[in-house]
Amino acid sequence: MSPFALADVAVTDFVVNQRNGVKGLVDIMSPKTLPSRYIQLPEKRVTTEELIVDNTKTGKGGLPSPSIPVIDVSDWENPNVAEKICEAAATLGFFQIVNHGVSVDQLSDLRGAGRGFFGLPAEEKKRYWKGSSVSDTAWYMTSFNPYEEAKLEWRDFIKFEYRPDQVDSTAMWPTVCRDEVLNHSHRMKPIGKKILEILMNNLNASMDHSLEQTLMGTLRMNINFYPECPDPKLAVGTGRHSDINTLTLLLQDDIIGSLYARYGDKWLHVPPVMGAIVVNIGDILQILSNDRYKSVEHVVMANRFLSRISFAFYCGPNNDSVVEPLPEVLENEKALYKSTVYSDYMKYFFERPHTGKKTIEWIKFP
Repeated sequence: MSPFALADVAVTDFVVNQRNGVKGLVDIMSPKTLPSRYIQLPEKRVTTEELIVDNTKTGKGGLPSPSIPVIDVSDWENPNVAEKICEAAATLGFFQIVNHGVSVDQLSDLRGAGRGFFGLPAEEKKRYWKGSSVSDTAWYMTSFNPYEEAKLEWRDFIKFEYRPDQVDSTAMWPTVCRDEVLNHSHRMKPIGKKILEILMNNLNASMDHSLEQTLMGTLRMNINFYPECPDPKLAVGTGRHSDINTLTLLLQDDIIGSLYARYGDKWLHVPPVMGAIVVNIGDILQILSNDRYKSVEHVVMANRFLSRISFAFYCGPNNDSVVEPLPEVLENEKALYKSTVYSDYMKYFFERPHTGKKTIEWIKFP
C-alpha cells in the first residue's frame, strides 16, 4: 500500500472511526499540512476564477453580476417586502433579511454557545456521535457522509431536531448550547412561517394546517464548524449541493469569502451582513411551485487563517408528507416532478456524497 493510502487510512480512522472530527485533526497536526484525504478531486473544486466576490464584475451578457439582495422586513405587511422576497426566490434563490426582530446581541450569544460546543474536550463531544448519541434528537458528525465520500469535507457539525410533542426531547442536549439553540428555534419559526406565507400567497395557495405540515412539519438545525485549513484552494468546507428542505434560515459569522451560491457557471458571494439572516429556497419549494421558485446550489469555502461557524435552521415537511407540485400552479401547465414521499427523498440525498442537484433531478420528469 502506498504512503498516501496509508495516510488516508490513518486520517479516516482518527477523524471518523475514533470520532475526533476534523477539528480534532487540526488540533494535533504539526506541521499543518492538508492530508490527501481532504484534497478534493479537480472536478469537485471551486476555483478562484469561478467566484464572484465583487458584483461589479461582468456577468451574463456582459452585464454586471447581481448581488444577493438584503431586504428590510421591519414591516412584513409592506407589499414591497413581499415583492422583493418573491422576486429573489424566483431568480437567485437566496436573499438576506434585516430588522427581523432578533437582536445582534441574541445572535452573538448563539455564536458563543456554538463555539462553546466545539471547544469542549473531545470525549464530551464524542458522546453525541451519530449512531451512538446520548440524545435521540441531537447528533454530532464530520464532513457530510464520510462513509461514502471519496474525499472528506472540511467541516464538523452537530444537528438538532425539534420535537415539541416529545417529552424531554432536549433533556440530553449539550448544556453548553442547549438554551441558546432552543431560544433560536423559537425566534426562527415565526420568521420562517411568515416568509412561507408570503411565498404561498404569491402562488394563490392558502397555508392551511395540511400545507403548513408539508412546509414546516419538521424543524432542524445544524451548527457547522469549519476549522482553519492549511490549503483551502484544495479543500472544500461544504460541497456543492442544494438544500432538500423547504426553507433555510442561516446565521453566518463575519468571515468574508465563505458562502457562495450558484449563478450560471459562476459562484456568487453571499457576504456577511451585520445582524442579517440568510434565507435560501430549498428543493421542496422548487417542487411545490413547479419551478417558479429556485433551489440553488451553494458551497462553503474553507479559510486558511480563521475558523468559521454557522447556524442553519431548516423548515421541512413531515417525513411521511407526499411532495408534489401544488394544484394551484398546475391549472395551465403540466407537473415537472413526480410525487414522492419526503422520507424517500431524504434517504436518496443522505445516502450519497454532496452531488449538486442530483436529488431533485431524480424525481423530475424527463
